[in-house]
Amino acid sequence: MKDVKYKILIVDDVPENITIVENILDVAGYETTTTTTGIEALELVNEENFDLILLDIMMPQMSGIEVCQYLKKNPLTYSIPVIFLTANSDRDTLIKAYEVGGSDYLKKPFFKEELIARVSSRLKIRYYERNLEIKVEEKTKAISDMQLQLMYVLGSIADGRSDKSYAHVKRVSEFTYLLARLYGMNEEEAQLLKNASSLHDIGKLDIPDYILHKDEALDKKEQFEMSKHASLGAKILESYNLPIFNIAVIVAEQHHEKFDGKGYPDRLKGENIHIYARIVTIADVFDELSSKRVEQGAWSQEEILAYMKNMSGSYFDPQLIDILFENLDQFLNIYKVRVDKEQLEKKLEKKKKNSFISWMFKKKKS
Repeated sequence: MKDVKYKILIVDDVPENITIVENILDVAGYETTTTTTGIEALELVNEENFDLILLDIMMPQMSGIEVCQYLKKNPLTYSIPVIFLTANSDRDTLIKAYEVGGSDYLKKPFFKEELIARVSSRLKIRYYERNLEIKVEEKTKAISDMQLQLMYVLGSIADGRSDKSYAHVKRVSEFTYLLARLYGMNEEEAQLLKNASSLHDIGKLDIPDYILHKDEALDKKEQFEMSKHASLGAKILESYNLPIFNIAVIVAEQHHEKFDGKGYPDRLKGENIHIYARIVTIADVFDELSSKRVEQGAWSQEEILAYMKNMSGSYFDPQLIDILFENLDQFLNIYKVRVDKEQLEKKLEKKKKNSFISWMFKKKKS
């Protein structure tokens, strides 16, 4: 605290009073700014950061009581402590001074030692309050970060892909955030959706292991059981009434709906599917395909992109697919992949919907 240079604003309509207070505080090592009007005082606190305000009560145009009222209504200045300087120490005035948010008062005339003692005492309290606020903020952030980390871990466990699961969940969240921001979502909402996306497959916790880890293709009965994870995930999350979980409920339940209404569990169509789910669906499918590119027989990057383009309007929201392709470099950067966009566009233009599957199989045989 000794090394801190505190800034104090002195407000008094009598210049001689200001000079006295200013000289005392300057000698004591404080940095001071002065003004003779309440209006200018309010302008100064919006331009500079002050640790304390010494405020005369009896002033023309705007009294110290009125100045303090404005200070305490402003979120940027309400926490600055105010010590009133007053020659009028009647009971009603002092009660009013404390009611509007004053921290202390000094009766004029005062001793030098009294002024320094009151200022020093109030600044010590201010110092410890600030440090407590910082510690609370740091602790709150640490707890929040830990909770988010646990959410991602839980999401990866539910997803059921062993050591690859956590990386998948993180990539989906990054892809989701980027697509949400490019769509026009504000920072706060996009961050909530990013973190909520980590729980999109949480319902898989209720799916039997033999289905989750089966190497062969699932039969119809097993596919039906697997499809339940969307509704199960929503049920798991809906009891937690927090913004992030409210979003996670939507994402978990709707991320397998398709734009043409042929998805599950509710066969929602078009914009009846929430924008949160439409975004996460694209992120999830793209990552599922991209993370398998290194496996034998997996699709090439061109095939993945052609599939995403071809499914625009049927599986995926066409507006979001347009955003994906307009900003393709940013999305591929998540996977550290580069493609020649012009060459890709030419190839995609040649792939008509009816010939897409045959084209894909030809590439696999070649």
